[in-house]
Amino acid sequence: MNWLMKPLPAALLLVLLWTGGRLVFLMEGGIPAPQVHDEFSYLLGADTFAHGRLTNPPHPLAKFFESPHEIFHPTYASKYPPGQAMFLALGQRLFGSPFYGVLIGNAFMLFTFCLMLYAWVPPPWAIAVSVMFGLILSPDMYWTNSYWGGSVAASGGALVLLGIGTYRKKAGASAGAIFGIGILLLFWTRPFEGGLFTVAVLIVLTKDLWIRRRASAFAAALSFLAAGGIWTCYYNWTVTGNPLLLPYMLHVRQYDVAPVLWFLPVRPEPAYSHPRLGALHGNEGWEMLSYRDNRSWRRRIRFNLMNVLRNLETALQIALALTLLFPVAWRSQTFRSMVIISGTFLLALSIETFHFEHYEAPVWAAFALMIAVWFEHAWQIRFKKLRVGIALVLLIMVLPIILRPPHLFGLLREVFEKRSKNASVEIAIDDFADQRVALIARLSQLQQKQLLIVRYPEPDWNVDEEWVYNSADIDGQRVVFAHDLGEEQDRALLDYYPDRAALLLTFNPESGQEQIEPYRGEAPRH
Repeated sequence: MNWLMKPLPAALLLVLLWTGGRLVFLMEGGIPAPQVHDEFSYLLGADTFAHGRLTNPPHPLAKFFESPHEIFHPTYASKYPPGQAMFLALGQRLFGSPFYGVLIGNAFMLFTFCLMLYAWVPPPWAIAVSVMFGLILSPDMYWTNSYWGGSVAASGGALVLLGIGTYRKKAGASAGAIFGIGILLLFWTRPFEGGLFTVAVLIVLTKDLWIRRRASAFAAALSFLAAGGIWTCYYNWTVTGNPLLLPYMLHVRQYDVAPVLWFLPVRPEPAYSHPRLGALHGNEGWEMLSYRDNRSWRRRIRFNLMNVLRNLETALQIALALTLLFPVAWRSQTFRSMVIISGTFLLALSIETFHFEHYEAPVWAAFALMIAVWFEHAWQIRFKKLRVGIALVLLIMVLPIILRPPHLFGLLREVFEKRSKNASVEIAIDDFADQRVALIARLSQLQQKQLLIVRYPEPDWNVDEEWVYNSADIDGQRVVFAHDLGEEQDRALLDYYPDRAALLLTFNPESGQEQIEPYRGEAPRH
């Protein structure tokens, strides 16, 4: 087992075992369908990259296809940074589905975490914490079971710490290159949060880096950052027409009323092409309702900081709490540094208006290193000659299993029971995402291409469930989704797609059940 003392074999073994286990669940449960606005936007970016383009030309009837988190002018593209979409595109190109890009991103996270930990702590603790994070990335954790992302940004944070860990042992060009790549990956996934993490790391570890300064390391880091910066400017220019204007910020200008940072002023409401957009982004939309929940600065800081902490994976919450409650590792400079970096990052994150767990992804590597250092010191804790440290370490390691929802264990049992009977697990179509996928599959089998005009009972009806999302090549799809803008305006759609069967998709306001019939106009006025 001496080969486990080396970082590369250990990291590869971890990735192999995790990937094999995840594929078992994937074979039985199937590829998950996108359901959140953000996921559809990332998939648009992935489909664009998979077809060899950085963006798409604007559609002449763009107002019928406008849905949240996508840009339609001056080009048709995702508003999000390109990093997550690149991984999804890789899965689409190599294996036929962008979801395999999710798995590639998850495996890459575990790989970088393991290498990073080996660069900072002895192998046993690097292995233990790597296994713990492999368990956290379970089949029901949304980083592994959706297209939202998280793992790729976490990998960027791990590469930043890996570069510094390598630099501490051997200050050279490779350490600088790894550090630079990590910063780029953070900027291409979570630019704001990644920037906060990078600044915190540089401030806390500046003295250590300066003492060991090597021109080759700085030159390598700056070279990668310069090359990445040039490409990023080119990408921005291709999508927005301005090399310094991020697609995300263009989308903010075009649609958003609620500020992304709560202390910024509310923006004037723009003229939306249809009221459905206003129901999410407008003055009375979901985003503004969330923004108004806490008006005073003091309440907003307290509320947002609690949201930041509450959004952490439960296993991580408990693990981090135990490392602070049993302060056996405070004498370690590395532990103290990670505590300061993590605390500063989480506090700074509280200035954001909205919070989700993947926003915190850049700091996960610091969490992992903090826990690993604590493992190293806590192992020897004794209470009346009892080695309680062993129990604490093992408890933290298996927390991701203990805290898993019961349905995951039920799925696991069902998988093996079905396998023993040579049967397959049936997927219940009982929610919006699966209904949408099933509808597309059914309509795609028809000989004629379809134009599906979507009419909601009210503009704000189930505003978090949007049916109108399309691929990078709207006109090339078998089934095109479009918003109903009223009989007079819809005529332009019918004229543009004369070879498609025009269908109207409506919904029962109470049950939510979709209903399809030939399109006859007569749209309600909102």
